[in-house]
Amino acid sequence: LVQEIKKNILIEYNGPLEKLHHLDNCEEISSTLVTNLKKIPEFKKLFKIFLKEINFFHENSYWDQFRVRVAPAQNKFSYREASRINSHRDTWGTNIHQQINWWAPISSISETNTMIFYPDYFSKPVKNSTSTWDLNTYLEHRKREDFSYPSAPQLLEDLPQDARVLSVNIEPGEILCFSGCHLHSSSKEKSDNTRFSYEIRTICQDDLDNRREAPNTDCDLQWQFPKIFRNINDNSPLKFTS
Repeated sequence: LVQEIKKNILIEYNGPLEKLHHLDNCEEISSTLVTNLKKIPEFKKLFKIFLKEINFFHENSYWDQFRVRVAPAQNKFSYREASRINSHRDTWGTNIHQQINWWAPISSISETNTMIFYPDYFSKPVKNSTSTWDLNTYLEHRKREDFSYPSAPQLLEDLPQDARVLSVNIEPGEILCFSGCHLHSSSKEKSDNTRFSYEIRTICQDDLDNRREAPNTDCDLQWQFPKIFRNINDNSPLKFTS
């Protein structure tokens, strides 16, 4: 899968991935890459094979969009999928606590440009803007290429300086699987390397039916948003009957 992604990146950019930030038009290249890479169905086909190989795939499984992201070395890009991401829980955006996240590097990562977790906050609430954020509103803005509305609910407090942090240190070809309820973010430091990674989220119908889920500690979304998830086999949308 990583090799297939790299092959498609070469169509737009054939330099070292970690050094993309040295180019004057690096943000333009990054935004073009992540936009074009969304359109390649082969990535999901390969990911489905991977899920079967690890015996994770079930007939009634759902996934969202396969995304390649670029985290700039300088931590200053404005385009969300070519930027560092602030502290959040992915379930703040969907209010579905059976959600599983998959994340993997495409290029080598460093401690100054990776993903970090705050494990003590898995079951500890933090102040956030889920009570006022709405996915439909964000999607409407996105269609107009208006990025003024936040792409996800925001953390509304500063975490303590001594909060325990776990940095992800895995190699291209390895993958991280974690609950969407984990509080996590991009690392904050200025780095010598740009980071390329991919991500996707899955939900199993059996988990929904049996209410196997992570704790909802602080998500105050008014609604759940299953519509971004599609059945892995037939592409039908995930729907809740109650």
